[in-house]
Amino acid sequence: MKNLQMALSGVLALQLVLAAGLFWESSSRQQAQAQSTPLVQAETDALQRLEIVGEKESVTLVKQEDQWQLPGLHDLPVDRDKLDTLLEKLNALKGTWPIATSNSARERFEVAEDKFRKRLKLYTAEGDDPALELFVGTSPGFRKVHVRRAGDDAIYAVELNSFDLPSTADNWLDKTLLAAGDLTRIQGPDYTLEKSEDGWAFAADNGEETPAVDPGKARELATALEKLRITKAVDEAPEVEATEFVVKAGNGERRYHFASADDKYYVRRDDRDQLFETAKYDFDRVMDKRHQDLVLVEREDEEQTAEEEPDASEEDQAKS
Repeated sequence: MKNLQMALSGVLALQLVLAAGLFWESSSRQQAQAQSTPLVQAETDALQRLEIVGEKESVTLVKQEDQWQLPGLHDLPVDRDKLDTLLEKLNALKGTWPIATSNSARERFEVAEDKFRKRLKLYTAEGDDPALELFVGTSPGFRKVHVRRAGDDAIYAVELNSFDLPSTADNWLDKTLLAAGDLTRIQGPDYTLEKSEDGWAFAADNGEETPAVDPGKARELATALEKLRITKAVDEAPEVEATEFVVKAGNGERRYHFASADDKYYVRRDDRDQLFETAKYDFDRVMDKRHQDLVLVEREDEEQTAEEEPDASEEDQAKS
């Protein structure tokens, strides 16, 4: 009888072990399945519109013939690298176990319909129904935010930054919009520079000899125009006189107009009616150069001084 009880106890223990193993395997499978399920199930290649609503502002990005634009900002182009980075991060979002599902948690983590930090809508076709609506809330840690999909009670903590979702048009504007590219000619207020294999030189006027160009200053001027960055679009243009620069690159000739007023710095290009602000640093690198600033200064005084100073070895020999 005692042996029978021991045998039954062993069978029971074995059943418990098997049950625990099956439970662990099932839980692991469910967790792995949850981890492999993306939160963003919309096909990003098929996206046609993207809306981001912040606490006070909102922005809409629209795809027109494979080009993303800002319809609320004169149809200006979107920073495509920034958009691609956001879409990659959205595609990488994985839902593990939700940290909460209650209505009170929505308020606490700020992922409710009427209380959120950011609300993202992705549209794959024209219409009012988004393919995905995502609420982005508070941050539980470094580079993490709480998110919830519309129509879903589950709240997740995912790897994403709130600043990856700016809700103003200026933050999405392509800041390199007016960059000139590789230049071969720059016509300023009182000079004309031309680029050859030997570098930049003043354009000859009626065959007259021209002074040498300071290569460092010419390179700084060219780089400022070739990589010109804007900061924002301007709705009202100040009534100030502008300085014109005519440049030539592989894509043709362009005319830039620079002006400043009230500690703000502006630039316009002839192929766009829109006026933009630019940083003082970029503005100064273009505007602080005139013909005399670009002329290479021969340091004759320093060379003459160097010739007059005796060599150190000669001084030692004289002392010895």
